[in-house]
Amino acid sequence: MIYLFQPYSKRVANGIMILWIILIIIGIGSVYFHATLSLVGQLVDEISILWVLTTGYALFLPSIYLPQSFRVQRHRFVYTCILFAIVITCLSFVYPYANAFALMILGLPAIGFIIIHLKRSDNSRIKSLGLHCFGMWLMAVTIWICDRMFCSFWLAISFPYLHAIWHVLIFFSSNEAIVVCGYLTIKHQNPQANLHLHYWPNEQWSWFRLPYLKFHDDSDVNNDNLSTKSIV
Repeated sequence: MIYLFQPYSKRVANGIMILWIILIIIGIGSVYFHATLSLVGQLVDEISILWVLTTGYALFLPSIYLPQSFRVQRHRFVYTCILFAIVITCLSFVYPYANAFALMILGLPAIGFIIIHLKRSDNSRIKSLGLHCFGMWLMAVTIWICDRMFCSFWLAISFPYLHAIWHVLIFFSSNEAIVVCGYLTIKHQNPQANLHLHYWPNEQWSWFRLPYLKFHDDSDVNNDNLSTKSIV
């Protein structure tokens, strides 16, 4: 995704590349945690998820939901998000058991924002991707809850794989959410931007494809007007 989003990053902002890098760290941390079941692995996994969510809010949260001072000076909101992430990172060491539930709650507003702003979009492909993203997220959360609540049952029937399925679904859901938010941000700032949704490696595949954004015309946008600020 870092490679596919290079043109978008150069035209808009480098902030979105941070999200892909943190997702890679989440993958490494998750593998380490589940291989060792250590507290360090758990914290690397969960703290990385915290920073993905916080970075996403800093980049894409609609300005209408912010105080007036943050609307005028967006960078102040970004610094606040960084400070918030640092504080929560420190608190995550106090009672690690609560981290997963706190992250779930922190992610709920993002789903709400995506649904609300997708309704305003006239792009059927983006709407379809957004619905697919929401469906996978809902399925992932359902599986996570079932795994948490009925862990002994799944072990009793020799099916300890729900948590692995959760990780796969939430990864693809997060990836699609970033793409949807990236599109909505640019189309709000410049409705005439010739930005299109594509899929790699093949547009025709229904499964196992990665969505990404691509500008079709370099002459229709001004880089100064396309810094990643907000959806609205």
